[in-house]
Amino acid sequence: MGEEVPSESTILRDLQDARVLTTDAVLTPLTGGVSCEVWRVSPDHVTPKVRQANPHGLVVKAPLATLRTPALWQADVSRGFAESAALAWYGTRTPDAVPQVVWRHPSAPVLVVEAAPEGWDEWRRQMLDSHANSPDVSAERLARIGSHLGSILATWHRESRDTSGLPEVLLTGDRLRTLRTDPFHRATADEVPEIGTELRALADELESARTCLVHGDFSPKNVLVSPSDAPFGAWMLDAEVAHVGDPALDVAYLSTHLACKGVARPEFATSLDAARRAFEDAYRQGSDLVTVDRWDRHTGAILAARVRGVSRVTYLSPEQETFVLGLATDLVHGRINLDQAWGQILTT
Repeated sequence: MGEEVPSESTILRDLQDARVLTTDAVLTPLTGGVSCEVWRVSPDHVTPKVRQANPHGLVVKAPLATLRTPALWQADVSRGFAESAALAWYGTRTPDAVPQVVWRHPSAPVLVVEAAPEGWDEWRRQMLDSHANSPDVSAERLARIGSHLGSILATWHRESRDTSGLPEVLLTGDRLRTLRTDPFHRATADEVPEIGTELRALADELESARTCLVHGDFSPKNVLVSPSDAPFGAWMLDAEVAHVGDPALDVAYLSTHLACKGVARPEFATSLDAARRAFEDAYRQGSDLVTVDRWDRHTGAILAARVRGVSRVTYLSPEQETFVLGLATDLVHGRINLDQAWGQILTT
């Protein structure tokens, strides 16, 4: 496997040579990505045979060696191979929960997946930008999405316990350290010495586990959902951090982001708490791999990282960041649990 990412023009030519795209095809950049170049291809530029199974077009991804963050953050582009393998594996277990892999470059970390239907939207954007009466952020809607995500994550964790059956690329590499524990836990430990020892211990705990396949970026920004007035559908995207490791990372990751959204949008906090509870309940119905205490402590670690680590959320005020850091510190120390943390969020 190669470790060089081809140029945009080379990627386009390779896709045309593979008879995935037409000779007049163009790659249209999608904005907002931190770790990858992402392009969309309209159905008109997909060859008829491929378009038959992908009527909404395609999405092309290629990883960046230097991520788009204020602080320097570099990572091995071979993570693109891991993402391809993980999405393909997820597709065999929960085909309706991820985009199907259409094409994988034979020698470079370039991935092509089906595009979502028209009108599907990023779940993060809905939670941050919707108006108060929007059906997109009703308690029922958010709980349904949370339950869906908890169920598929439990399936992925449970069915990958026998790691010997996973592709080799998911068993190797340093994606967890370079994309999570170093820029999240250890960088935050330097910034918040009060919990530095605990954060480093939690990082070591994540790195030593070989429990199951872990997505590593189980976040609302990677969830696409169907319109609220259409039949329900939701996809989990971006599996660049996929690795064999500790399932606590995945549950803590989503728990963290729901809590941050609850702080940022207090008018939706009750509905977001419903999503949090639905996610936890659905996960626990399908998996017993993460104890309550570890779920709480690892959520605290990721919460702290999102306000003091290398990759920080951008939608919290300084006062809200301080509040989140207080919750994170108490969770990491075991002074409160997630229910108590949400009690504080709901009364702030």
